[in-house]
Amino acid sequence: MDRINWPRTRDILICVICVGIIFWASWSILGQFVEAIVILLLSMAVAFLITPAVNFLVRFGAPRLLAALLVYLAVFSLLGWVAYALIASLVQQVGAFSSTITSFAGSVPDRLKSFIDFLENNAHIPATTVDTTIQRVQSPLLDFATSMATNAPNIILLITNVFVQILLVAVLSFYFTLDGKRIRDSLVSIAPKRSLPNVLLFEDALNRVVGNYIRGQLTLAVIVGVCTGLFCVFTGLGNYALICGALAFMFETIPMVGPGLASITPILLSLLLKDPYPRTLILIGLFVALQMVESNVLGPRIVGHAVGLHPVAAILSLLVGAQLFGVFGALLATPIVAAAWVVVASIYRSARGESADQMLARKRAPWQIRRPVERFGRGRGQLSDEEGESSNIDPSSEPSESEPSTEDASNASKTDYSHEMS
Repeated sequence: MDRINWPRTRDILICVICVGIIFWASWSILGQFVEAIVILLLSMAVAFLITPAVNFLVRFGAPRLLAALLVYLAVFSLLGWVAYALIASLVQQVGAFSSTITSFAGSVPDRLKSFIDFLENNAHIPATTVDTTIQRVQSPLLDFATSMATNAPNIILLITNVFVQILLVAVLSFYFTLDGKRIRDSLVSIAPKRSLPNVLLFEDALNRVVGNYIRGQLTLAVIVGVCTGLFCVFTGLGNYALICGALAFMFETIPMVGPGLASITPILLSLLLKDPYPRTLILIGLFVALQMVESNVLGPRIVGHAVGLHPVAAILSLLVGAQLFGVFGALLATPIVAAAWVVVASIYRSARGESADQMLARKRAPWQIRRPVERFGRGRGQLSDEEGESSNIDPSSEPSESEPSTEDASNASKTDYSHEMS
C-alpha cells in the first residue's frame, strides 16, 4: 500500500483552492461585461467550427485569406439555400399561425360572453360581481397594451441591436478564423520555455472541451427540435411542426430551460385551435417528459460526457451558474468547470510524477485522472499496455526519474502538436 505524501497532498489542495479563487474572481469581474463576453465567445465558437475547413484548404496550398473567404461564402450560401428551401413552408405555417391568432382574437367577445353567462346561470354568481371582476381585469390589460405601444421604439432598437450583434459575431469570427493561428502563436510565445509543454497540454485540453461542448449542444438542439416536430405531428399540429421544431432548436441553446421555452409555441397553438383540451394535456405531458429526460439524462450525459464531466458535476455546474449569472451563467458553466477540472487534473498528475510530455503522449482525455505510479507492478511513470499502444510508447521502456530537459520537452510538445495546430 502506497504511503500518502502529505506535503504533496497539501500542495495539491493549495493549488485547487487557488484555482477556485481565481475562477470565482474571474466570474465576479467578468460578470459586469456579460454582453461583450457572450459576443466574443460566440465568435470564437463559430470560428472554432469553421477553422477545420479552412485548414483543410490551406493544406492544399490555398492562401488562408482565400480559404476563409471561400468557406464563409460556402457556409452562408448553404444557409441561404436551406432558408430558401424552407421559406415556402415557413411562410405558409406562419400565415396559418397568424390567421389562427386573428380568428381567436375575433372570437374572444363571444367566448367571454358565454363564459359570463355560464357564471351567472350555473355558478350563481351575481352579474354585478362579474362586471366588477371584468373591470378589474381590463385595467391592467389596458395598461399593458399602453406600455407595449409606448415601448414600440425600444423594441425596434432591441431588434436593431440584435442584428448588430449578429453582424459583430460574423466579423469577429472571420478574423478569428483568419488570424487564429497567429493569435495562438503569440500567446504561446509569451509562456516561459520551461512551461511550454504544460501550456500546450492545457491548450489541447481546452480545444477538446470547447469543441466537444459545441458538438454536444448542437446534438441536444437537434434532438429537442426533432422531438418537438414529432410531438406536433402526433397531436394533430402537423401544419406547424416545422416552425415549432425550428424554434425549439434555437431555444435549446439555452441550457436547462430550452425544452420549457420550446413547449410554449405548440401549447399556445393547441389552446387556440378547436378541441384544445385533450390535445393540450397530451402536449403538456410530452414536453414535461422531454424536459425531465433532457435535463436529467440527455444533457448531463451528452454534454457532460463530451467535456469529461460526470453527469452530477454537469448538473451542479448548471445550477450554480444559473444561480450566479442567470441564463448566460448556465450557458457557460459547463465548459468553465470542465476547463477548471483540466487544470486540477494536470496539477494532480504533475504532483504524482508524470511530466507534461508523458501526458501529451498518452493521447487520453486530460480529465481522466490515472495513477502513473506502480500500476499492476509496472515502474514509476509507466503506462498500461493499452495506453502504451494507443500513445505509441513502448510499455517496457523505463522513463528516467530525472526531469527531461526543457529543450527536449519543448521540441516534443511542438512535434506532437505540429499536425494539429497547422
